[in-house]
Amino acid sequence: MTSVKKVTPGGYMTVYLALTVTVIMALCLALIEGCRYRGISLETECVMDIGMDSILAEYHRELQKQYNLFAIDCSYGTESASTKLTESHLLEYMNRNFSLEDVFLEKLLYRDFFAVQAEEAQAVKAAFLTDGEGEVFRRVAVDAIEDTVGIGLLQQLTDWLQVIESRGLEQQDIAGQKQQIDVQIQEYDGKETTEGKTVHIENPTAALEEKRNKGLLKLVTEEDNISSRRIETESLLETRMERGEINRGNLVPGTAENYEEWEALKQKVFFHEYLLRYLGRYGQEKQDSPLWYQTEYVIVGKDNDTDNLKGIVNRIFVIREAANTMYLTGSEEKRAIAELLGEALAAAMMVPEIGELLAATLILGWAFAESVYDVKELLAGEKIPLLKTDATWHYGLSSALQGELSGTSEEDVSGSDSPGMGYEDYLRIFLLLCEEQSVTCRAMDVVEMDIRNTPGNRAFRLDTCIVEIAMNVKVKSKYGYSFEIERQKSYIGSLEAIENTGN
Repeated sequence: MTSVKKVTPGGYMTVYLALTVTVIMALCLALIEGCRYRGISLETECVMDIGMDSILAEYHRELQKQYNLFAIDCSYGTESASTKLTESHLLEYMNRNFSLEDVFLEKLLYRDFFAVQAEEAQAVKAAFLTDGEGEVFRRVAVDAIEDTVGIGLLQQLTDWLQVIESRGLEQQDIAGQKQQIDVQIQEYDGKETTEGKTVHIENPTAALEEKRNKGLLKLVTEEDNISSRRIETESLLETRMERGEINRGNLVPGTAENYEEWEALKQKVFFHEYLLRYLGRYGQEKQDSPLWYQTEYVIVGKDNDTDNLKGIVNRIFVIREAANTMYLTGSEEKRAIAELLGEALAAAMMVPEIGELLAATLILGWAFAESVYDVKELLAGEKIPLLKTDATWHYGLSSALQGELSGTSEEDVSGSDSPGMGYEDYLRIFLLLCEEQSVTCRAMDVVEMDIRNTPGNRAFRLDTCIVEIAMNVKVKSKYGYSFEIERQKSYIGSLEAIENTGN
């Protein structure tokens, strides 16, 4: 029987096919590596953006809660502040996102096609809240409030300020003028008349002067209602700035000089409105704060509540006394009342020549009594017209001379619904009249002391709080690729962009 042998044909490859396969394989490998390269680049950009957003999400919670400010505290609750900690946080966030550790069965089912790791991060630019002598703080404060402030307030403040400055209401020393007049009147005491009788002068405003000498603050509010809290300013920002002991960034913003005059005034008013909204003041105290009268501290700058409130009350009183004196001297009816009484008293004391002096001291004493009433009402939350009229005047002369200075009189107009200025409006005016850098530094003092008064923030400092930062990161893949990427992020519009726009 003949067997049949099965013949299997042998395989072979032509030179042409071998070259073609080689080219195709090289092309495929090149495409794969190209995909890997572009994929690493894309992943690096995405992870960098995620990492930057993650460090911005570490904003100081208490600062945001109390003052609606977003900033990274680069001390992270420690006593040592450095951008090194922020750099390490960014590296940690980026490497977590580069890693596949959170993928299910990643070691069995997956292979890291990119194998990228962030190796080094460096903060190349940073803007701290205190930079530009507090300009950054002012910018973020305005950004937090400007959408809620009406432009009508700006116009009203401008009008009030124009009246105060044009009429010199804060420069007049009515108390000094009255003291000079009283000295001239008192010179007649003990003199003899032509009839040989000794003159005894009794100043009709003596009771009022006795009240004034006890202190204005005691006249307008109960002593038990006044806070006596005191702070140590040695570790606060304003003192550290004077000693040059603060951190400074290298993203220096433009100043208000870059704005038009009206725009600069608007930014200033918005900043002050921010302070009035978030800081405590008389009548709206922050009970848990080291100082109750925080806005008053920003204006006056004393280390205790009592002196700060006293400073504000005295300044309001100067304006009210000058405005009330102006009204009395311009009112024919009330001036006639004072002149008539002055002449009658002069005749009774047998020195008719001092009739004009007595009328003058009566007018000034009358203005003093009315001013006490005004400040009392302001501290009680009421409003008083800046310049009074017959309809808004409170005291009659007889009530004023009694020295009781109660809230009622025969000309009580407390029910009047006339528009006027409140205590908060006077604070607005005083803030506008203050040097802006002092206002800013003291406001930052208040923020620091408030945050330090909360758990875990004993060493808090505003000059470690970053609002804008630029990071440079170097990444490397185990496949031999290296990248360097830089990103800049901010809680508000870039400070550099603002500066360039202003120039």
